[in-house]
Amino acid sequence: MNETALATARTAFQRILAEPAPADLWELQKALLVIGGEPAARARAVARAFHACLRAIESKSASRTASRWGAVLGTGAVVSVSATDILARQESALHRLLQSGVPAMLEIGAALKSAEAWEVEAGLVYDELAWFLYDELWDVSATTRPELSASERQGQIDLLLDPLLDSAVSDGDRAGLVVNVFQAVLAARMVLLFDGLTRNPTSAEA
Repeated sequence: MNETALATARTAFQRILAEPAPADLWELQKALLVIGGEPAARARAVARAFHACLRAIESKSASRTASRWGAVLGTGAVVSVSATDILARQESALHRLLQSGVPAMLEIGAALKSAEAWEVEAGLVYDELAWFLYDELWDVSATTRPELSASERQGQIDLLLDPLLDSAVSDGDRAGLVVNVFQAVLAARMVLLFDGLTRNPTSAEA
């Protein structure tokens, strides 16, 4: 196993959970490529899509004053009531879908709770993002919660992703919500990778 790549992946992953930034996702994907194996490849696919999502939000955000997400995800912001309600449903659905350490790793809704009046322009392709995330949530949930019926799994994923397709939800709120879901999906993939490497340290490329 390449211990340097693994350490780099862990460090970048922790930064992404705390404050998602394209630069950290770029570093993560490089480390995952070195680690190799199917779990790393699946995590890398999520990192790539998450990176593209953040770049799209950055390009459409009215906030041009910062080079990092820290200014876009500023503190002390007021979130709409509707978004807060959606957030509560998201958290519940994530726990039901994953029932693992993933929800506990996240400050669920950190991106939305601290969203600094995003004013993101319309135009993000939320249907494409939802399509990708639906596949990922279904696959990860089938691995971590195999006892769920198809209808139960579908219902929980719908709770997570339907707001992304709802034009009544503001673009700023939808941007925060999609970041939350990407963080959760990436965390689920990374947990599966780290757990697999712990059980079988020789499974990654040397």
